Formats: sequence, C-alpha cells, structure tokens
Amino acid sequence: MIIQTAEPPLPKSQGGRTQKHHEFCSNQDKFLTLTLDLFFIASPDGYWQQVNPMCERILGYSSQEFKARPWIEWVHPEDQQMTLKQLQKLRDCEKIVSFENRYRCKDGSYKWLLWNITLCHTQNQIYAVARDNTQRREAEAAHRESEERFRLLVDGVKDYAIIMLDPEGKIVSWNPGAERIKQYRATEILGQHVRCFYTPEDIAQGQPDKCLKIAAQQGRIEEEGWRVRKDGSTFFANVVITALRGEDGQLRGFARVTRDITERKFAQETLKRTNDELEKRVANRTAELLQINERLKQEIALHQQAEVALAEETHYVTDLLQKLQQAQTKLIHTEKMSSLGQVVAGVAHEINNPVSFIYGNIDYAICYLRDLMQLVELYGIHYPQPVADIQKRITDIDLDFLMADMPKLLNSMKVGANRIRQVVLSLQKFLKADQTEMKSADLHEGLESTLLILQHRLKPSVEHPEITVIQDYGKLPPVECYAGQINQVFMNLLTNAVDVLESSGRKTPHQIKLSTEVQDISIEKPGVSDCQKIPHAIIRIADNGPGMSPDVCQKLFDPFYTTKPLGKGTGLGLSISYQIIVENHGGQLTCRSQPGVGSEFIIAIPINQIITKHPELSLTPS
Repeated sequence: MIIQTAEPPLPKSQGGRTQKHHEFCSNQDKFLTLTLDLFFIASPDGYWQQVNPMCERILGYSSQEFKARPWIEWVHPEDQQMTLKQLQKLRDCEKIVSFENRYRCKDGSYKWLLWNITLCHTQNQIYAVARDNTQRREAEAAHRESEERFRLLVDGVKDYAIIMLDPEGKIVSWNPGAERIKQYRATEILGQHVRCFYTPEDIAQGQPDKCLKIAAQQGRIEEEGWRVRKDGSTFFANVVITALRGEDGQLRGFARVTRDITERKFAQETLKRTNDELEKRVANRTAELLQINERLKQEIALHQQAEVALAEETHYVTDLLQKLQQAQTKLIHTEKMSSLGQVVAGVAHEINNPVSFIYGNIDYAICYLRDLMQLVELYGIHYPQPVADIQKRITDIDLDFLMADMPKLLNSMKVGANRIRQVVLSLQKFLKADQTEMKSADLHEGLESTLLILQHRLKPSVEHPEITVIQDYGKLPPVECYAGQINQVFMNLLTNAVDVLESSGRKTPHQIKLSTEVQDISIEKPGVSDCQKIPHAIIRIADNGPGMSPDVCQKLFDPFYTTKPLGKGTGLGLSISYQIIVENHGGQLTCRSQPGVGSEFIIAIPINQIITKHPELSLTPS
C-alpha cells in the first residue's frame, strides 16, 4: 500500500488515466498484503508513513503504533549507529543499500531483519523491504555452540586418540589423547598420511588403504593390531574408523578413534598360556588314568577266577573315573573363573578410585556453584543496568539458561557417577572371595548384583526385544552358604534364560520371573522312619521361552551336555551349578519345563547348614 501525494484535479479529458492509476494502486496494495516480507515507507522526518500487514504480524505493533514514534527507536541500541551509516549511503547516490540489524518487537524481544532500502527522490520518501532472519541467526549460533562443545569434548579426552582424516587419509585434526598415545605433536603430524602409524609389514600389504576403503564402502570398520609410536616403539591398538559424509552423500573424510589395549592383549595371552597349561595337565592326568585303566583290564584277564570281586572292583574304578572327570571339569572351570575374577576385580578397583574422587567432589562443586549463582543474582539486584559490554556478554552466553541448566548438569553428573559406583559395587559383591568357609549372606543382594551385571543383555537391541524381569521376592533371612558360589549359580541360570529367549525368535514379550520364599522341606535320612522338616530358601528362576522336552530335562545336569549350537556353550554351567547346590550346600536344583510354555529352575538351600550331605529331599510344603 503506497501513499500517493495530493495532486490537482485533472481535466475531464484525463479521467481515463486517473481511473487506471487508482486500479494500479489497488493491485499494488493487494500484492503488498500477500507478500511474506515486511514493507515500510518512511518520510524524511524519521517516521514510518505506511507498513504492510506482515510488519504487524511479525513485530506485533499496530499500524498506528508504528507511525507514532521515530523508526530509529525500535532499532537495537548497539545497531543504531551502524544503521544510520548505512542510510547515509543513500544520500551518496547509492541506489540500494543492504544490511542487517536487530529490531525490537512489542513483547520486548528482538528479531534480526535483513534490509533492502532505497530512496525515491521524486517523492522524497524512503522505501524499505525487510526479511525476518532470526531463525537463521539462531541456527548459526547453535551450530557454533555445537562445534565448540564437540571441540571441547574431543580435547578433553586423554585416553583415546581421536583423529580426523581427509578423504585421502591425511590427518587434519589431532587431540591431546592422540599426542599422549602416539607421542606426535599436532604441528609434527598434521598433513601426514595415516599410514605412518602402521608397521612396515602392514604398509607393504596395503593395510592402511584397505581399511579406509572398507570404511568408505561400509560406513565403519573396527580392527586390532600393532601400531608404531614416534619413537619407534609399538603398542597394540583397537581402532575404529568411521566414514563422514555430507548431506549430499559425498565423502568428507574419516573419524579415527584409537585405544591402547596393550595391557589387555598381554592379559589375554597370559590367560591363554594358563589355559594351555591346564589343558596339558588334564591331558597328562587323562593319560595316566588310561594307563591305570589298561592295567586294570590286564589284571581282570589274569584273575578270571575272582569274577565277583573283579566286577565290584570294576564298578569302583568306573565310579572313580566319573568323579575324576567331574573334578577335572570343576578344576578347569574354577581356574578360568578365578583368572577372570582377578581381572574383573582389578578393573573394578581401578574404576572405583577415580569415580569415588569425582563423586565426592561433585557436592562441593554444587555448593561452590550455588554461591557463585547467588552472587550473580545479588549483582543483578543491586546493579540492574550493567554496562553495554556486560549486557552483551550476558546475552551472548544466555545467562538465564546457564543459571537454570548448570545445577541440572551437575545433578546429572552426580547421578551418572553414582550409577558407576553401584555397578562397581555389584561387581565387587558378585566376585566375593570368601569361599573357604560358609557365611550368612543375603541372597536377594546376590540376585540384584547378578541382574545389574546382566543389565546390558536385558535392554532392547536391533536383534532382540527387551527382556522384562519380574521380581516377586518373599522375606528371606540370611542364608548360611558360600556366597560367591551361589552368585555363580545365579549367573549361569540367568545367562541360560537370556540365551534361550534371544534364540527363540518369538515376537511375544520376553519375560524372566524371579521369586523367593521360605519353605519347610521334608528330609529322609537313612535308617530313620520319620521325616525331618528343615526350613529352606527357595529361589525360582522362570522364563517364557520355548521350553524343553522331558528327555532334554533329564540330561541337563550331565557334564558337557548342551543344547546350544557348536561353539556357543561348553555344557559345564548347569553341571557345575548342580555340584554347588547339591554337593557343596546339601540342597537341590531341579528343572520343570513344558514345550511351548517355558522353563523353571528351582533352587533349594538349607537356611542353616546342619544337615548331612546328599540327603533325600522332597519339595513338599509343611
């Protein structure tokens, strides 16, 4: 809507021209009403003469409010001088000037406007077109903040070498972790090809280029191998290379994360040597047993006359061989669990120290931050109008958001540190070393520790849905037992339940139910007619998997028997669990299963170890 200056009435002969002029102005008004940009017309005295509806919609002022005050008053104080300098260019005969400034809205906020302004000398008026550029400005600020946070994150990582590569594999960024692990400074390594970290053998085989090619094709590659430092020494590394592509799909480079796992490599080699020695000892012992068995056969051939005595001897030897096989099986498993337990216990101890330090200082950090925030609030009360530099800094850092979000950030860090402490505590509880004598233990605590360790397998993933654990705990008193061995049984049974559910392929919700109770169980002793009822702790672990047939249930506790695919299980877990419960604790481990319904394992342990070994138990409520 353009304001027309008053003109003298035209003669009647020019009436057609006047009508066309009014039609043109009417069409122009419609056009300015439909546009998404802001249109202004200003007079030389510094006031708006006319605005289009989009000005009112975006900035919030009415047309009368726009015209009531000089337009320069709505410009942000920091942008007024720049705006006036831009308008001065119109007087220097520039046809159009373009610039960007902040314009105050009715609600007190400011919007970034991109202006195109021209001066109409014939009408002595200024015509201005503005476009709301606030979202782009905010997006750019958010992008800069995101990049800064990412840079601070990368620079703060000291245990990982985080390197950015260009598409040809040359190094373009270098974090402190990379300098610590590989010994190069950024000035020494930037621009070099990543192959300088590989051994001469890997370079000769083209390994660096192969890895980059695979990462570019598949998006990601993870490898392990020996790498070379600046001084020529080598270390064993875990390397993850991720291809970085733009929105157009073009390869922009690679992100390479390297972790020094030399100690883990040596630990694995040590464990392998230990296993090899154990297997060698078992083989030698087996050879000795075979020799003994052969001599027994020869003795049987020489003493045909004593068939009854020889039959009894043969039965005894067979039973001895079975016990030796079980002892060998238990020895192998115990040695492996002991080695693994030592490694995990060491890791848990190393994690616990720095986490305790962090957790213990977060409360002090919260107190210090609260004092500083109160000081800032006092400054705001007593100095409500700070100088322009301070006001600009407050706006740049978004002080209100920072004051509101910083306590939440520290509380979140405290929750995370506490979570790590709980995990470490559960590992330490699970790996108790009090195996030499029985002690009273809380079985619920052992179940919770085991669930916490297996938490990562219960969560949903791309391959498997979430596994829901239902805990129906009764009141259990402290139970006299070997707590570490009982925790091992819980781990074996829960791991088997998770494996069964993951391999079932069912779409129905996966579920594991844990229930506990105290129950009196009748014990039949040889030579005694009356049954004695002893209080037992009952632990039931049930799943809604595919279940098992009766034939499979009968063989579950046999050594080396497994229903898992080759390479997925040893068949020792349930056998060891049976020995722990029945032989070491005088209890009972049974399984109830039905195809298509699920399986339930029932553990019965005497609350007080006062019964004899190998009792005849029957799970009959009192």
